[in-house]
Amino acid sequence: MELYNANEMPLSNNEELKSIQMKVLQRQELTLDEKIKLGKEHPFKECSGYQFKPDHVYRAMNHMLFDIYKKMGKIIGIDATDEYMEWEENGRIYNNNKGVDWYLGGVCLKYGDIIIECPADKEYFQPAWDNGNGISADPTIKFMKSSGFKKPVPVSMITRVFGVRYQQNCIAIEDITSQVMNNNIKKY
Repeated sequence: MELYNANEMPLSNNEELKSIQMKVLQRQELTLDEKIKLGKEHPFKECSGYQFKPDHVYRAMNHMLFDIYKKMGKIIGIDATDEYMEWEENGRIYNNNKGVDWYLGGVCLKYGDIIIECPADKEYFQPAWDNGNGISADPTIKFMKSSGFKKPVPVSMITRVFGVRYQQNCIAIEDITSQVMNNNIKKY
């Protein structure tokens, strides 16, 4: 199995965004305009002492969606057309922003209180537009896609499941894998 690794992926192809990402990596202060251009989401690389792995993808969701995935045995999309595509037209690259959304090396908690972790197998995952840059404000966390219908990620690839708790202005996660998955979960 060949895995993506967020630490080895390129920065943006857009020179302006790449310049801003370089400032972040060098821990330089950003202007408000640069912060806006960097990315709209602020995923975590660590929570409750757990370091999210740079070669694993993470997806946050609600309990109902997680139960659907378990029943189906795969991480599915909305319908048969839920497949990510990119194409070039008149010298510009476009995408349809479809497919199942993940983060490589981190997680965005605004999507739910269940987090799943999977190895970032190149057979199932691909970076979204611009090498996975432009959505995450952290240039070391990449935005990834998987197939929603044609080749969905099997639930058996889930290596960990975390429950999210909010307590006294603090976010905590707890490994709940053994509580929510069948004993036949495959470990990678």
